[in-house]
Amino acid sequence: MENLEQKEIDRYWSDGAENYSWIIDDELSSFRVKKWTKKITENISSSQKPKILDAGCGPGFFTIILNQACMETVGIDGAEKMLQEARLKAARLGLAPVFRKMDCHQLDFADNTFDAVISRNLTHTLRDHKKVYKEWLRVLKPGGTLLIFDANWHLTECDEKLRTESLKRREECIRLYGDAFDKKSNLKDTEEHERNVGSHVLGDRKRPDWDMGLLQGIGYENISCERSIIEEMWDEKEKLLYGNTPMFMIRAEKPLD
Repeated sequence: MENLEQKEIDRYWSDGAENYSWIIDDELSSFRVKKWTKKITENISSSQKPKILDAGCGPGFFTIILNQACMETVGIDGAEKMLQEARLKAARLGLAPVFRKMDCHQLDFADNTFDAVISRNLTHTLRDHKKVYKEWLRVLKPGGTLLIFDANWHLTECDEKLRTESLKRREECIRLYGDAFDKKSNLKDTEEHERNVGSHVLGDRKRPDWDMGLLQGIGYENISCERSIIEEMWDEKEKLLYGNTPMFMIRAEKPLD
């Protein structure tokens, strides 16, 4: 049953690959390259040339910019069309990071492989957070760093006040900018979306506190969080559209022993 659900999640994101690819093209030509590179490198454990797993890489933004910064990067995703877009972008930039089709719930990597595991806007789609967080801990080297970038996207489906505000923000964003980051999308922003991508698993849980408790119970240490990084990382359009669900950063480490 889980495999069937994961296949549906992967199909959903494959269907949205063109739109997300368009968004990433914009990011790659913006201030975000320097900002995100700095944010990540400042928060991972020191290593001359760290090996980094970009989990749920989508069209490859993190994998590409960190590869440009001379890091060894591996991007994984369950949606083949996302990976196709990522490979094309990397090739156009003369880069050759590794991209592999893989489910984060069952990683095909040996223990203690990566200096850091990073993800952005992935964890709200997971079927089983505990299982994935354990897998990430397994493949991290002792002392390695986990960085989770995400937001409470799921709450707009179960909190009526938050959903109403989100719809108003969307209308204003379209009025001012002409789109809501969906110019090339045919995906529905409805409850169907939540059923398809898996974030219904989170229900009304409040993040990042829920994740931090889970990480602690699994065995991570030195767990910390920035509850909002939007002033640093988002432009005015993103702040308008998503400002009521700010992106957070969770940082955690694998114990040395």
